[in-house]
Amino acid sequence: MNDTQISEFPISIGKSEIGNEKGGTPMTTQKQLEANRLNAMQSTGPKTNEGKALVAQNALKHGFFSKQILIDGESKNEFDVLKMEFYSQFQPQGLLENLFLERALTAAWRLSRVTQMESMLISYAANNSFENNGIIEVLKGREGSELALLSRYEITLEKILFRSLGELRALQYARKMNETVIDF
Repeated sequence: MNDTQISEFPISIGKSEIGNEKGGTPMTTQKQLEANRLNAMQSTGPKTNEGKALVAQNALKHGFFSKQILIDGESKNEFDVLKMEFYSQFQPQGLLENLFLERALTAAWRLSRVTQMESMLISYAANNSFENNGIIEVLKGREGSELALLSRYEITLEKILFRSLGELRALQYARKMNETVIDF
């Protein structure tokens, strides 16, 4: 695994206080907790170390929403070039601008991953088409549902990218307006 992870971002998202408000009533009753414990004892999850190691890789199956930005086989150099281009173009200042830039950068990187996987899936399916119908057979088969899933990931990542860039630009505009001194 590569060591470029979200922990490099300006703040640790895991330490956020959002959703950790104290007080109020507990969400789960004691009866529900006991039922959950009984159900957990009947779990069919992996028992062996090999099985547990395999399941631990589930988040990296496609890598679109894994905590790790780079997955095996991806170029750290290409990511670093993209990162330098983002920083050069947007020149963020302050915690929030850096946070939105990093979020946009990550979404852009993962979006390129979706595009690559889509191309690979179509090429593979078209080359292994039984009736030489190419893309038509691909869309009707299992690959069609995988393409639909990739499309949903693409839409989600585009929303994250454009929303993050919009927030970054709004913050930068507000900062520039505050820096402008009007003399009378």
